[in-house]
Amino acid sequence: MAEEKGKTDQPEPEPQPDLETLLKELPEKYQPVIRHLVTGVFSSLVQTNERLAAIENKPAQPTDPPGIFEGLTSEQRYNVLMTRAQAPAAQAQMQLYQGLIGGLKGGNTGGGIDSLLASAEKIQALRALITPEPSAMQMAMEKANIHQMVAQTRLMNKVAGKQTSEYLDKLEKELGGE
Repeated sequence: MAEEKGKTDQPEPEPQPDLETLLKELPEKYQPVIRHLVTGVFSSLVQTNERLAAIENKPAQPTDPPGIFEGLTSEQRYNVLMTRAQAPAAQAQMQLYQGLIGGLKGGNTGGGIDSLLASAEKIQALRALITPEPSAMQMAMEKANIHQMVAQTRLMNKVAGKQTSEYLDKLEKELGGE
């Protein structure tokens, strides 16, 4: 009875055939092609695993050198970080200007109009990602904030004894007309 408990009802798994056994079942003309295909896939997997292992074993590099922000105010640090974030858009804009200037001078910038259009498309794509279209609620809140600032400016002008600015009147008319 103890022997029966040790045995399992599952049959032993059959040994998996190797590549050579499978190739013997194929016609002769397909064997070199299949062997080459399997070898290519295998070597590609080995290379991918090696690259992944190298990436995983690579020590993490700090994004900023230590002490880079020492002595900077929070506003200066913010400006540095914003400049870094805007670098791709600035680069695309520079390419646009270079293409434009190269086209005006008659020079060949390596693509002329094509590179100019590509730069413009990059700028538009980045602009769309960075500043999405405002919702109706955001537009209403922005309008309310502007009205509040105009009212505060008018009040400060009245307290200071200054005349109200024509600019404020014009601004209110434009906001009311939208």
